[in-house]
Amino acid sequence: MDFETTLDQVRRHQSKGRAMLYGIAGIRDCEAYAQGCWVESADGRRYLDFGSFSVFLLGHRHPAVIDAVSQQLQRLPLSSRTLPSPMQAEACARLAGLAPDGLSKVMLLNSGTEAVEAAIKLARARTGRHKLVYLEKSYHGKTMGALSVTDAELFRRNFIGEPSASIRASRSDVQPLCELILREAPAAVILEPIQGEGGIHEVRAEFRRAVRSACTQAGTILIHDEIQCGLGRSGERWASLDVDDACPDILLAGKGLGGGVMPISALVATADAFMPYDRDPILHSSTFGGNPLACAALIATIDVLQKNELWQTARALGLLAHQGLSALAQRHPALFSHVTGRGLMLGLHCRSGEVAAYFIRRCAEQRLLLTPCLTTPEVIRFTPPLVATEADIGFSCEAMEAASQYVQLDLV
Repeated sequence: MDFETTLDQVRRHQSKGRAMLYGIAGIRDCEAYAQGCWVESADGRRYLDFGSFSVFLLGHRHPAVIDAVSQQLQRLPLSSRTLPSPMQAEACARLAGLAPDGLSKVMLLNSGTEAVEAAIKLARARTGRHKLVYLEKSYHGKTMGALSVTDAELFRRNFIGEPSASIRASRSDVQPLCELILREAPAAVILEPIQGEGGIHEVRAEFRRAVRSACTQAGTILIHDEIQCGLGRSGERWASLDVDDACPDILLAGKGLGGGVMPISALVATADAFMPYDRDPILHSSTFGGNPLACAALIATIDVLQKNELWQTARALGLLAHQGLSALAQRHPALFSHVTGRGLMLGLHCRSGEVAAYFIRRCAEQRLLLTPCLTTPEVIRFTPPLVATEADIGFSCEAMEAASQYVQLDLV
């Protein structure tokens, strides 16, 4: 199907706004095939995919994940949910083994926002309290519970009433936050060790350590949302592991957890925090959560991550990418200010949202796919798969340099 026909169907049957976005993106192609870091259009053009909202942790169609899912498809695609599922049990055991020490209980779900919903519900059930604390510029999803701890008026408007049981706190000044935790004793504090939509902003190690201490004193559940920054992307197995004494009670994973083949997310918790779900297995459930196909993808993904220690690859390639992005910013100070993040979760900070929009469009013309931060549109995400090569990083740097030249002309 050609681009115009597809766009017309999107407009008529999905969303006029979505069709408009595709129309102004500057690409007149439809995706047709993908392998590794590359997406191929119906017309045979190839694009290096360093965007896609961090889903393709292992690139597209990783052979090990495809093989595992294909084999499971021939045996049992979905679960009866009456008999025990060995695939689900194994997937939970494998994820618990990868998780930080002490987090041994796992609930499998389908999407990141579902994992956030399950965590909020669990924290309230465990503590008997209702209030939640979240950080400025946070993003945890768009369903109603997750939206209540997402700091984005763009998405919250007309949906989250005031006053709310959710309390917004600074992401940089930790003392007032700790005082708030001790005074209000909320059910939970939720944070991203590296904020994604909030501009690839790393919440400082000492900040997280102080929050952990305050939560322990107040009997408050600490939730780390690693849906985007986890699973090796930060250069560590988990972004939380860069500092001692800051481990959460609940850790959330998703996006790349299914190896870019199947959607799956997870809540991983300490036995103490998980107690309400341990006692009552139907307090929270999901019809398709932890289905056999998704579990096969999860197990294969963890196998690939651990066998190749891909967090170390992310660390090494991240340094190379950071150097390339920083050099780009130095050569074009009118367009870019600085680079943030670590590992293969980096943010290129543009001088304005307009610059970022032009830059993403021009990069696409150079066959490089990047995505913006939704609530901080002046920041562009640079999130290569962990299986990218130095040559891929080199291609991206050349494409971004060429795109920068065009953007300067666009803004004249």
